[in-house]
Amino acid sequence: MKTRWSRRDFLKSTTAAVVLGAAEKALGAMTAPLPKRRLGKTGEMVSCIGFGLGSRYCSIPDEDAAQALLERAFVLGVTYFDTSASYTRRGIERLSETRLGEFAKKRRKEVFLATKFDPRDRDSALRSVEQSLKLLQTDYVDLIQIHSLSNLDDLHRMTEANGAIAAIQQLKEQKVARFVGITGHNDGVAMTEALRRHDFDTVLMALNAAQSANPIAQRKMEPIPAFEQSALPVALQKNIGILSMKVMGQGMLVGNSAGRASPAELLQFNLSQPVASVIIGCEQLAPLEQNVQAALNFTPISETGKQKLQEKVAPSRSAWQNFLRSHEDSVAV
Repeated sequence: MKTRWSRRDFLKSTTAAVVLGAAEKALGAMTAPLPKRRLGKTGEMVSCIGFGLGSRYCSIPDEDAAQALLERAFVLGVTYFDTSASYTRRGIERLSETRLGEFAKKRRKEVFLATKFDPRDRDSALRSVEQSLKLLQTDYVDLIQIHSLSNLDDLHRMTEANGAIAAIQQLKEQKVARFVGITGHNDGVAMTEALRRHDFDTVLMALNAAQSANPIAQRKMEPIPAFEQSALPVALQKNIGILSMKVMGQGMLVGNSAGRASPAELLQFNLSQPVASVIIGCEQLAPLEQNVQAALNFTPISETGKQKLQEKVAPSRSAWQNFLRSHEDSVAV
């Protein structure tokens, strides 16, 4: 019987073959295992590079190519995969979780699945997580996180009797989530208070060479302590697992022009912090390979080197701060 392939089938198979073929060709260049670090009091060992399935990843139009990129990350030693209920592409609901579910169902015990929810009330949060489990094709997640703490008022809302913190506590008690955490992009004061007041297992915070030197409040435009100077010490004191994001400043810090640095330099800055894993968004094979290679070649940056890098990216600091003031991490791309 003759097999008939449609043009769509051919294009899909070709796209995946190109991606996987390029990956196989480069595989010999990276034989050392990707280092793992302890995720605070959880005791879990996770890859020092985490795969972020946010806006960059959701921009990939071809499903086979999107799956091939996850496969390649896993082959390279990435075990930490970060998604969210709100990561998607316009017109496609929860694209990120759907893609991750297809990938992870074959190797559930081999990967660390982290997702997030946006609602600040308990019932809505629980409904969001229920849908996450369906899309991730699992009956539990390794980490559930309250997404994007914005300020002290936001913290107050989620702390109410039927707030989001009550939801994550319930999810952990019911073993729907092994661990619980919180994420934030800008307000070091609010994040510091959240970590002081509540028993989170992990914290995911924005951290890069431009943000740590001269942070500002998201709305009041007042200088405030960065995560590095405020929330980070509290997390260390409480043995909370620390995860970092925005290492490249959404690409705004990468390049050869004034105010920019190489991905390897920016990654070195983050890996030199007391973080378990640096979560990096990716939509192409080459940057993934480069980031893993940089992690394999990592040596801690000195204080002098740290200051020099902060000075190097200083011209980009204003643009990065403007981005943070208007950034909505839950808006579809």
